[in-house]
Amino acid sequence: MQQAAHRPAQCGAAPNPARRQQAAVVHCSSAGAQPPSQQVAAAPSRRQLLRLAAGLPALALLPALAAPLPAAAAAAPGPRYLTPEEQAAVDAAFAATLPKAKAPVIVRLVFHDAGSYSAAAGNGGVNASIQYELDRPDNFGLKRGWNVIEATAKKLQGTAAEGLSRADLIALAGAHAVRITGGPQIKVAVGRQDATAADPDGRMPELDSSAEQLLDNFAAKGLSARELIVLSGSHTLGSKGYGDPVTFDNTYYKTLLDKPWERVSAEMAAHIGIPTDHVLPDNPTCRPFIEEYAADQQLFFRDFAAAFAKMTELGARWA
Repeated sequence: MQQAAHRPAQCGAAPNPARRQQAAVVHCSSAGAQPPSQQVAAAPSRRQLLRLAAGLPALALLPALAAPLPAAAAAAPGPRYLTPEEQAAVDAAFAATLPKAKAPVIVRLVFHDAGSYSAAAGNGGVNASIQYELDRPDNFGLKRGWNVIEATAKKLQGTAAEGLSRADLIALAGAHAVRITGGPQIKVAVGRQDATAADPDGRMPELDSSAEQLLDNFAAKGLSARELIVLSGSHTLGSKGYGDPVTFDNTYYKTLLDKPWERVSAEMAAHIGIPTDHVLPDNPTCRPFIEEYAADQQLFFRDFAAAFAKMTELGARWA
């Protein structure tokens, strides 16, 4: 090893001894390793060149992949969820405008705004058209609910949630009403556009509808038999004989199975539920779902939250 260290490089060094070391470095490799600062990279082999060429197309794609989306694509309309700041502002506003006593009328407001949806026509739904429909017989008493929406919009001025539409506030108010009365937390999307005129009339179920007609009405909105029954559970709120009027629970289903209206006079029966409730437990399609929710409140809560969120998005035009 020591001899190799003193042996001159064997590569045709120049005759001048002073240039021997330089020639050894530049024109060939010496026997000993050179410091990194003095090494010269060897020319790439043919195989290395081929590998480099094969990678060039993929490298050429990197700028395109990293490029931002066009403004139109980045701002495409669609639902979104409230930011923490927006949620805090909405909660504070509802705390001032929506007490428990108004929860039943708010939930009814949501259902009557949503009830105008038609899958075949592709219009209706939760779009705040209810403000133009308050004089319809079906919507008697809902002015009190609409006043809550307007009061909430005023409370939100100057907050992070100021830009929410009235349609969004209707859906959010319904979810809030369910939660403050003991029901499930419902995650509601926002971004709806408000209607500028009334939706077509005659799309809500009639009070004397049969169970089959109710199933057909909900099917026309894209809602299943299970969703009909679970959404009907909202009737547990209000003064219709289904327990505490401001407690959201599964008492509605237990009452349907008990059928107390059959044991009292016709006059008293009119104060327990509504006619469309009375027809459900005798229908073979509906009864199994009623029994499930009567036995399992958590199942009712879970399914209600999902069906409510779905219902509030039917027909939505997203900003």
